[in-house]
Amino acid sequence: MSQRINITLAVNDNRLAESVQDMLRQVADADVTLWNAVKQADRKPDIILVDDDESGLVLRKLPELRRDFPETYIFVVSPNKNPQHIVQVMKAGGSEYLMAPIEKESLLNAINEIRVKLDGEEKPSGSVYSFISSKGGLGSTFLAVNTAEALAQPPKDSVALWDMSFQSGDSSVLLDIVPETTIIDICKNINRLDFALMKSAMMGHNGIDLLCAPKRPEESEDITADHIDRILNLITRLYKHVIIDCTSMSITDGTIKAFEVSAKIFIVIDLSVPAIRNGARIYELIRQMGIDKQKIEFIVNRHVSSGTLSIEEAERTLGKHVFWLFPNDFDSVISSINNGEPLINSAPRCALSKSIVKFTNKISHPGTYKKSGGTRKGRFFSRAFS
Repeated sequence: MSQRINITLAVNDNRLAESVQDMLRQVADADVTLWNAVKQADRKPDIILVDDDESGLVLRKLPELRRDFPETYIFVVSPNKNPQHIVQVMKAGGSEYLMAPIEKESLLNAINEIRVKLDGEEKPSGSVYSFISSKGGLGSTFLAVNTAEALAQPPKDSVALWDMSFQSGDSSVLLDIVPETTIIDICKNINRLDFALMKSAMMGHNGIDLLCAPKRPEESEDITADHIDRILNLITRLYKHVIIDCTSMSITDGTIKAFEVSAKIFIVIDLSVPAIRNGARIYELIRQMGIDKQKIEFIVNRHVSSGTLSIEEAERTLGKHVFWLFPNDFDSVISSINNGEPLINSAPRCALSKSIVKFTNKISHPGTYKKSGGTRKGRFFSRAFS
């Protein structure tokens, strides 16, 4: 989650000042002031932008600024392309050298690099929650999308939803979004990944920023574990909560990167023999990858109290308590999916919506709710897996 950044313009060129102010009006969470206002208010800016008119004055000005503002980053805008002059400016105290006439993209990228540094120094990383289904068709994407939507409800925290089901991602469908940008746009420009590039690749929806899966399945071959690692490093600085929808029954090097930084990894099951058997296998595989078992949780979707198999029997097979039960509401879910509107918005009073909201409260405020349980209704359950 990015912080507000204070930028001061200490420039003599009025046209440059107006141009920069115009560019910075589009920067979220940025306060821009002129030098005189800063001196009067005795403020300590995060960035001071000064101009260089090639008179040599800037080389005398920079040491003074560095002395008065030792923790501030100083940007110098200059038309001088001479490498020796650039070295002199940087030695005198410049943090960034921008060529005049200044380019908007260069300025915004430089500012966002400073924001990353400030966020890394002063703010903890956002919480990551990963969802993986024990088999296809269990509603893992539905739960991930609605969890993200619930976390974005007032008081609105910054929430990212990352569709990591790279070959068949459906998060955009559930939000009725036609992807204009995807993770591929980041991968193609990974060496200049910063806040500006990250935000430009996200698709906004009702308080959520969605990082879409590739438009074509074959594009997923271009995504590496290093790409995922670098995106995770930045996206957790930019957002308070990051929800990741992983590919069902598939664990790759990239998935492990996500699991390593996750506060919780939710394995989605239902109370069927195949789902529970596969869930147990995925649980063991994740543990073998060195992931702390305390981070791995089972959540049951489409739970019906009158079902053949019981929660207790499932827990004995899984070797772990079930973290949460989501009630079955087939009609409401299908309506939500077909309309491209998250259930907690389209039907906030239904039992499943209320359960999702309570679930998000539990994961964002650990210890608020007791562990979910069930009743002993199954028969010969453990023998089905022997």
